[in-house]
Amino acid sequence: MGLHLIIGNKRYSSWSLRAWLMLRFNELPFQEERIALYSEDYKQRLLDAHELGQVPILVDEGVSIADSLSIAEYLAEQYPLPHGWPADRKDRAHARSLCAAMHSGFMALRQECPMNVGRAPAPLELSPACLNDVHRINQFLTRCLSRTGGPYLFGDLGLVDAYFAPVLIRLDRYALLAQVSPELRAYTARMLALPELQDWVEAGRREIERLERAER
Repeated sequence: MGLHLIIGNKRYSSWSLRAWLMLRFNELPFQEERIALYSEDYKQRLLDAHELGQVPILVDEGVSIADSLSIAEYLAEQYPLPHGWPADRKDRAHARSLCAAMHSGFMALRQECPMNVGRAPAPLELSPACLNDVHRINQFLTRCLSRTGGPYLFGDLGLVDAYFAPVLIRLDRYALLAQVSPELRAYTARMLALPELQDWVEAGRREIERLERAER
């Protein structure tokens, strides 16, 4: 049967984007199933796939894995990934720590700047807490890029880059790039230019166009 990835709307679902990029970066063939979040039966469909009832969900030969960080670990355990965790033990621990911090923190940025690939880049009045989140993310991502020399967070493209892709979209769409380092601005431009990420953004835009046509 192969890999089957259940995701939400490409316009909004940052968690889905992470898992989707992990598969695309590593050229793992998979079947994509998109469930429109907040549609009439979406919650039951997700619960049928996994008891947590949230996207993304990866199904692999009868094994169902929910949560993007769990999916990252599962893929690294089960598949030879050319773009997985860093090979160096210290870098690998560091990359996992950064992903875990993003996974459980920075709530002000998430709430005030939700991922929206269809939003035209424009500033928004943000709280001190949200701006502090941006400052903290800028600090540790810039440190990574300066230490490794790039072009990605730990040199080569990897799972950690997929994990921070939604953050970079937020920096772009909410006109926050002027508040981060030149290194992070350049890294954001490189990531947003990747064909895989452009494919996702374009699909998210098409979702918007279909919705607008339906409302006419």
